[in-house]
Amino acid sequence: MRLIGFIVILFTLNTATATEKPKLTILSHAYFANEFDKNSVNRHLNAVIKPALADEFDIDVEITNHARLLKRLSGNEASCTYNAIKTQNRSKTMIFSTIPTYMHVQRRLYALKSTLKSGSEPVSVTELLKSKASFGIVGSTSYRELDSIFADKKFNVATIYGENAFLQLSRLLFSKRIDYIVAYKQTLDVHIPAHELNQLTSRRIAEYPEFINGFFTCSKNTEGYRAMSLINDYMQKVEMAAYIKELHQQMNDPSDAEAMLEIYTNEYGILFQND
Repeated sequence: MRLIGFIVILFTLNTATATEKPKLTILSHAYFANEFDKNSVNRHLNAVIKPALADEFDIDVEITNHARLLKRLSGNEASCTYNAIKTQNRSKTMIFSTIPTYMHVQRRLYALKSTLKSGSEPVSVTELLKSKASFGIVGSTSYRELDSIFADKKFNVATIYGENAFLQLSRLLFSKRIDYIVAYKQTLDVHIPAHELNQLTSRRIAEYPEFINGFFTCSKNTEGYRAMSLINDYMQKVEMAAYIKELHQQMNDPSDAEAMLEIYTNEYGILFQND
């Protein structure tokens, strides 16, 4: 009887171990005020991440700064993030979804009105740097087409790291310690009060295309590859198409949203149902 009891206990323990789900950490950027970050990741968690991944993974969420997020995604930890910019360098250590999770309106050039003339024509960041203008950038992010020019030691570029680096940049701009920053509109809207925003002007950047894609991104390990396979499958579902449409229509001007959804359909085969 003791032997039978031992076998039953051993079988129970082995079954519990076999069915235990692997842990997957979803990392979120600490770009904005904490409440904004939490609301954003929770929205993606409920609409996409849990429906796609919760059956196979024990999901944990952490909010961290951009530099730590990239370091962890590049390591051996089983981790993913929802909306990262894909670059050639990052692709060496991370994997990206086949379809963008979100399409951003491109970054713009921002400065005080006394520094930058308003207008509709794009401005070249490369030419501004050659004319001795000073820029502030976040060191842990990629500015894609501008990365090489910002890395050129001949130019005056202040690089900011650490918590809430975007807020630090805005303070440098208003104190006139730098002339320009390159930023997304929504980033400044969160960090800068309305009376200060009114002191700024912005222009399109000549080196940039109109939109930029963000992708679901995971570490290159067994859990990361499995999570990415499940996300890629989920992104083809009707529920995901509805979420993509909802996000882009809520977060963008109607003309931009329409152009973005056309790209999703024409380039990625995502079909959207009419409301």
